[in-house]
Amino acid sequence: MTNDTSKLNSTSANNKARPWIQTGRFEFETVCRSTLCPKEWLQVEKIHVCECCLKTTIHETSARRHRTKCTQTHPPGCVIYSQNDVNIFEVLGWKAQTYCEDLCLLATLFIESKVEIKNVHRFRFYVLAVSHSENQYHFAGFFSKLQFQERLNLSCLLILPPYRNRGFGSLMVHISYAFSHLANVHTGTPERPLSTQGLLCYRKYWKSKIFDYLLTKTNEDQLAINSISKATSISTCDIIETLASLNMIRMLEKDRLIIYRSQELLDEYVEKSRDAQVRPEVVTFDSKYFKIKSTSITLPFENKCKRLKFDDDETAMTFLNYYPSSKTDQQSD
Repeated sequence: MTNDTSKLNSTSANNKARPWIQTGRFEFETVCRSTLCPKEWLQVEKIHVCECCLKTTIHETSARRHRTKCTQTHPPGCVIYSQNDVNIFEVLGWKAQTYCEDLCLLATLFIESKVEIKNVHRFRFYVLAVSHSENQYHFAGFFSKLQFQERLNLSCLLILPPYRNRGFGSLMVHISYAFSHLANVHTGTPERPLSTQGLLCYRKYWKSKIFDYLLTKTNEDQLAINSISKATSISTCDIIETLASLNMIRMLEKDRLIIYRSQELLDEYVEKSRDAQVRPEVVTFDSKYFKIKSTSITLPFENKCKRLKFDDDETAMTFLNYYPSSKTDQQSD
């Protein structure tokens, strides 16, 4: 076999058609061919996904039959954010294992790395569902985060293609930082490596928060990166990375970093922000719609957790905030 033929076969293998997804009234192409998903998914042209319970099949007849029998109307969790037709549910991996595994399998067709399938019990999932009709919530995206790791406030982020350009990505990122605030963590950051979509969402969020801060400091000659971090809860590394991507940071002698204020970029940001405000379909985070209710949760492995020793004080405090019943056992050991 010649080298040209080998290259041609290699290219054709990498460019195999990716399956399409049919969910409700939407049909769209997937992004990648992951080895984590079932092999039969990669051998068909279309995958049918129930937009309520996420049950997946490769047969249209089975999907049609399932729709007539499916009784699930929303993700198996409690609502933590509700704004107009947008609702975000908190789903515990150990409590709704099948649903969360189906969620992760679906994500493997859009995210090439960092998708956990077998260890969903270690994660909390925040599922975004859009209500097209009364008491009917349709899956639109999600983000996941590790239990008791509030500084790493997001592990995996996905917004389905039909629901993009509505600000859902920025909304999910904003909520991930809101959880860091609840745990009294002053700065948060996502788990690395970031997917392409995740990086775009975070860059957009970081830019908006940094620019909002800069616009309030127009009369100040000097600005410290630590001051921006304290005001926005964004880590200094993420601030530097964002400003560097916009060519708004300079390195001086003795490793000093100077922020270069680009009035052109600031004016462009203000103009785009005004345009977004007149688009009713774009959703922006509003704290009045963010509702967290303290509930007593009994873990299936509670007895073991009560005697668990923590090396990190922050993890211990976060654990005790979620499960205060364990506090007495921790102190008695």
